[in-house]
Amino acid sequence: MSARSICISVTAPDGLARPLAAVRAEVPTPTAGLVFVSGALTQGLDAIAEQVRAAWRNVPACIVPGAGVISERGEIEGASAISCILWSGGRAVPFSIGEAGSAGAVREALADVASARATTVLLFARSDFAPDMLTSTGAAGLAGTCIFGAGTVGGPAVALTAAGEKRSGRAAGLALQGLSAPLVESSPACRLVSPLRPVEETSAGMVLRVGDTPALDLLSSCLPEIRGAAQGAQPQPQPVVFVALADAAAEGAAGGDRYVVRPVRGIDPARRGVMVGPEVKPGMRLAFAVRDAAAARAGLEAAARNISQQALGAAPRFAIYLSCAGRGQGLYGTPDVEARLLRQRFGDLPIAGMHSAFEIVPWGPGEARVALYTGVLALFRSPS
Repeated sequence: MSARSICISVTAPDGLARPLAAVRAEVPTPTAGLVFVSGALTQGLDAIAEQVRAAWRNVPACIVPGAGVISERGEIEGASAISCILWSGGRAVPFSIGEAGSAGAVREALADVASARATTVLLFARSDFAPDMLTSTGAAGLAGTCIFGAGTVGGPAVALTAAGEKRSGRAAGLALQGLSAPLVESSPACRLVSPLRPVEETSAGMVLRVGDTPALDLLSSCLPEIRGAAQGAQPQPQPVVFVALADAAAEGAAGGDRYVVRPVRGIDPARRGVMVGPEVKPGMRLAFAVRDAAAARAGLEAAARNISQQALGAAPRFAIYLSCAGRGQGLYGTPDVEARLLRQRFGDLPIAGMHSAFEIVPWGPGEARVALYTGVLALFRSPS
């Protein structure tokens, strides 16, 4: 299995022909590809699809609009650019999910996608893809399938079949067959300012009690640390408060608790409650958190280290990295921080990805969750 990636600034779709052809020339018998675009290019996806179809003739692909693009060479944010990767090995089946309005409908659509023994589903969803649409993805038809992806920025993803047919909808992507499932780790860009405690009482998305404490009282007790985090934030103070939601004890890349981040949507002083959203339920664990550059950097380093250790004895071929648009230079105060971390760990390994509206992380056999402010790293490798 071989792979090749590029990442360049491009001002218009007609500038893609030469770089796409150069990638195609370096990959014998390619089986699939991903094309991430940003800036003004996100408004011309049909024209880009035509360029991809011509340059990568008979190769299934998915074109994904984002807020920025990423490769092993660096990150381009807020400008027209492309990061793409083309690989050989296995088989890819492009798919799209229509205007499904429930978690059940999404689960059935994904089960259909995975029914042909897909080991991996790359899923790229529009911004109106609600978090609860993935909370019930676990199903017999998805058992053993790794699901990950991200939310698009500026429009829907476009999947191209080998015959050049375009498929789009609320979500689109590639179902991969005949490849080993990738090693996938995710890491939020947040630091917890309270311990994870069980949610005891909720009402229509409002958290009323966490442990034996009213939720608003718990949040108030965290204010000194929240203010301290804001004073040290880069590049400017941003006292943004989140909640971290976790199931029963679940470990992440560094052996710590695994959680997804959600914004605090409001407070109810009369009921001493904190509004989170309809997915929060009694029995979950909850903590308050702040966005933190040091935690983001350490989390990505741990995720990359863990994947590298798991890959011992196999040959890494390529990686996909999806990072929230709220990370990048806006978080670190300097460009290319995450691309440099990945290059330090994996060298010249071909990597492609984007800055996304949200992230889709694996959460168990055939399960996935929507995450925010998170980096998702997936390493594909050949068997030993």
